[in-house]
Amino acid sequence: MKNAVICFRINKDLRRVLEKISEVDRRSLSATIENILYAYAEQRGTEVVKEERRRYPRKSIAVPALVSGPDGAVYGGMVNDVSLGGLRVSVPEDHECQIGEGFRISVVFAVPESDRPLTMQCVPRHVRSDGRKSIGASFVDGECKGYEILSNHLAN
Repeated sequence: MKNAVICFRINKDLRRVLEKISEVDRRSLSATIENILYAYAEQRGTEVVKEERRRYPRKSIAVPALVSGPDGAVYGGMVNDVSLGGLRVSVPEDHECQIGEGFRISVVFAVPESDRPLTMQCVPRHVRSDGRKSIGASFVDGECKGYEILSNHLAN
């Protein structure tokens, strides 16, 4: 089963409520909406089949990236894997990175099939160090076109 990208409009009040729920649950807005839809489908008695444990399957990739944090410093990095929910990126050891909802990083990269770079805002979920720093991060939110490009890449 392929993942699909759905874009829709909502009013500002509903968006603020969903963003608050996302913040409390420490999830991206997209993941929060998906959880709400799963719960609604379950409530209605519609069974949703899941193929694997991960919400979004990862795909290995090796593409250069620009990674910046709230201090504005930009580092060269490498995206190592990507999914519709997030990515893993390697950066130099001296890149400042903290885990948590209050810390955001911006990752700019391009998937091979696209000539358009994607800019994704992320929340770091884990940081590992082994000569280079490896950051696993969830997407906070992104533009619909970016998710569409990413979805097409993951489907191939």
